[in-house]
Amino acid sequence: MPVIRKRTNSVKVFLRLVSVMLGLVVFPFGVSATDNSDAIKTQFSEVVSHLITKGVNKDVSGRAIPQWVWRHLGENLKASTIHFSSLYTTDCSKTYQRIVIFRSDDYPEFRNKTVPFAIVAIVLCPGQKTVTHDHNVECGPLLVNGEITEMYGYTDYLVNTGTKIAILDKQRKLEQYHPIQYFLPDQDNTHRLQEASGDKPAIALNLYVDAQGNSIKDRFPNLLRIDNGSGAEWWLE
Repeated sequence: MPVIRKRTNSVKVFLRLVSVMLGLVVFPFGVSATDNSDAIKTQFSEVVSHLITKGVNKDVSGRAIPQWVWRHLGENLKASTIHFSSLYTTDCSKTYQRIVIFRSDDYPEFRNKTVPFAIVAIVLCPGQKTVTHDHNVECGPLLVNGEITEMYGYTDYLVNTGTKIAILDKQRKLEQYHPIQYFLPDQDNTHRLQEASGDKPAIALNLYVDAQGNSIKDRFPNLLRIDNGSGAEWWLE
């Protein structure tokens, strides 16, 4: 038996090395991207449901419940046994993924206790980034796995043509389980999330005060220029 176990471990190591060489996302042994995604949603919903109930018991108003959940979500996830890595896929050739993992409207018992909101997982493979965009709903990123840098700023217009552009003049490295403040639709709310390590996937959660997790108002796919002095990135719609 010891010999067989040793050979099995050697095979696992070999397969892991091959996966790395082929550029595939490597899962912890025993973790499946398909088998555990439903389990994650179930476990995650239990955490959020607990927070909603706790907020209601503390007389938090229904309008303020999403902010209450967001403020305490990171610390509760840190103490949980949820492994978000099984949301990864092995195909990184496509764009990043948006996976809705909680909708308050799916729970009839909460419909009179909170305004509708949804929580969406943004899954980035190594080196991937979201499109630069702004939001039409309240939103904020919470890092739960890997490394992510957020470039953020505001929307403006070119003086000569009136063309709408996004200006990303600030950046920050997201801190795991530490929720970033909301973007508000009527304030500076343009950003881009980018996987920061270059060699492993990352996941951030976004909270949307919208029943379906809808968010993007405008996309800015074309880089106009980078200001050498400030480092600001100007993106053209």
